[in-house]
Amino acid sequence: MAEKVEVVVSDEFIGERLDVAVSKITARSRSQIQRAMREAGFKPSMKVREAMNLELSFHDEEKEATLEPEPVNFEVLYEDADIIIIDKPAPLVVHPAVGHWYGTLVHGLVYRYPELADSDMRRPGIVHRLDAGTSGLMVIARNLFSKQKLTDAFKARSVKKEYLALVYGSPNKEKGTIASPIGRHPKNRLKMAVVSGGREAVTEYEVLWSNDKFSFLRCTIHTGRTHQIRVHLKDMGCPIVGDRLYGCNLKAEWVPKDRFFLHAWKLAFPHPRDGRIMSFRSFLPLELKKALLGARTTN
Repeated sequence: MAEKVEVVVSDEFIGERLDVAVSKITARSRSQIQRAMREAGFKPSMKVREAMNLELSFHDEEKEATLEPEPVNFEVLYEDADIIIIDKPAPLVVHPAVGHWYGTLVHGLVYRYPELADSDMRRPGIVHRLDAGTSGLMVIARNLFSKQKLTDAFKARSVKKEYLALVYGSPNKEKGTIASPIGRHPKNRLKMAVVSGGREAVTEYEVLWSNDKFSFLRCTIHTGRTHQIRVHLKDMGCPIVGDRLYGCNLKAEWVPKDRFFLHAWKLAFPHPRDGRIMSFRSFLPLELKKALLGARTTN
């Protein structure tokens, strides 16, 4: 549960950072204050220019840390004693975070696999993520041994991940590699961006088909940066259809309403127990098949 608090920032704080001013008024940590401010739409580093009233929601962190099992819809494609392969639907959120304390994939995992709740794992089973608006394949670790082995495999880039994306526009080349560093957007903290000094990010792409307005791409990522494919394709001038955060505000009946067109369709990795290569494929969900047909028939 969240506690709503009205904070009155008087004119004596003019010139100070807003989060600093609020920290002097409320008995909350800076991290709690910054999180509450972002959730309310305020930038913590903004300067106080006049007296203002804020309504902030502070969450009980102990309650947030308690995972209550919940039935959540996702498909299990494979499981053994060490791993689970799931097909995540969109717009399912992977793990609890601000604004999504309930009904996440993790809640559904501990509901179906109660041993995960007792595993002493933070974010039980999660070794990689998909954005809420992205659908497709994820591997889940069923124990600490598997979690460490899978984490090591991701770090060693032994995990192969392919995505399908429908974008607005057309790349200049049919095939290419985007190697542009990614970091937090300098002005919008909800977004990532190609920035100098960002972390290494490498995405390969291939155009499967293209018409006057849209292109259907296969993308392979060699690094796992937040929003990587979305940022790289946007930077190339080809934002993903339906991805409003990164500037594709296309409105059409066939555009999915609660997701964007990015699907993790292939996943391959060494099994954490014996090293044999496990390979999986997920075909496009119905809403993306309809969107693909709509794009191909658009004049």
